Amino acid sequence: WLISLTVSKMSLGNSVELFFINDLWTVRVIEDGAASITTYPDENAATEFAEAEVRPLGLKAIIRL
Repeated sequence: WLISLTVSKMSLGNSVELFFINDLWTVRVIEDGAASITTYPDENAATEFAEAEVRPLGLKAIIRL
């Protein structure tokens, strides 16, 4: 199960957020004002994806909500 959604032109700074909602682990990546959301059925896969997204954005950590 992998669902991906992109929402563009949001006025937010770069960030990588990880949270659990509707029985899915969700990673929201905000880059240059555009948000993309990817979901995973298990926390390990979501965390691995989130960690990989942090480095290219020059961030230091995932935000866990």
